[in-house]
Amino acid sequence: MSSDEIDDLLSFWPASLREVETVIGLAATLKLVEAFGGGNCYIPATSDPSAHLVQVLGERAVAAMIEQYGPGSFAVPALAAVRHKRVLISRLSGSARDVARKLGVTDRWVRYVRADTRSETDSRQIDMFQTNERGSGSASD
Repeated sequence: MSSDEIDDLLSFWPASLREVETVIGLAATLKLVEAFGGGNCYIPATSDPSAHLVQVLGERAVAAMIEQYGPGSFAVPALAAVRHKRVLISRLSGSARDVARKLGVTDRWVRYVRADTRSETDSRQIDMFQTNERGSGSASD
């Protein structure tokens, strides 16, 4: 899975969130959105392990945010993170393990989402059991 593939998939995200993703990575950005989406998070002056943001993202990601943005309040766009993770999982190529590592989820979740996506009915297909205008479901009507 290339960075171009990820860029294409994230093109619908707000610009500020795409920028954050380049700073802290995809998995940490999704965690940020899950924890603070639609509100503000406080970026501490140091990546102190007791800070809430550090507990959510980890010291590395917070240190990168401090370097990029400095301490202060950061507005996190609202995003339906779980839905977007499902979209990313269903569209990203690669093994379940590779995709799971990239998105910060389990291999099992990736396999589940992929199986669930394959089982969804294509809206372009006709329903074989749809009743006709007279209410009969018989194919001979």
